[in-house]
Amino acid sequence: MKRTILFSGIISILLPSCSTHEVEKSHLLEYRNNGVYSSAKGYAIKYTAYKNSVKKSYIWNIYGSGGDSISMWVPDTTLVKNTYAYPAFSVMYRTSDSRIYHATSGEFRLLGLQVSDLEGDFHFKLKNVANPNDSLTITEGYFTIYLQYQDSLLAK
Repeated sequence: MKRTILFSGIISILLPSCSTHEVEKSHLLEYRNNGVYSSAKGYAIKYTAYKNSVKKSYIWNIYGSGGDSISMWVPDTTLVKNTYAYPAFSVMYRTSDSRIYHATSGEFRLLGLQVSDLEGDFHFKLKNVANPNDSLTITEGYFTIYLQYQDSLLAK
C-alpha cells in the first residue's frame, strides 16, 4: 500500500513536467516594398528531389500570405549553395488588386538553420507581367520561418 501511494505521488509530480505542448512555430517574413514596410505570415518548405533513389536537388519554397503575397522558388542542384543571384531563382509577387510581378534581378540568401527555423534575406526588382513599365523594388527582405521538409521523385 505504501509503495502504491509513493509511486502515485512520484507519477503525479512527473506528469505535469512531461507536457505534450507543441512549441510555437516561427512565421516571420518581412520586407520593404518600394520603401513601405510589409510583414506577412511566412512558410518555408525544403523539397528534396530524388531520381533513382539518388538525391539530385533541393528546392526551397518561401512564401507569405496576406493582402499582397510573395512566393520565392529557389532550386539548388549543387546541394550546398546558399547565395543565389537572379536568374537562379524565381519570384512571384501578387498584389491585393491581382497584379502579378516577376523578378528581373536581385539576390536570395539562406543564412542558416536555427533549431527548426530557416533564416534568410533577399532583395529584388520585379516587373508587372501585364505592364512592363510597372515595377516594384523589394528591399530589406528577411525571414525566420519554421522549415518543413518534403520529398519528391523525379521522372526517370
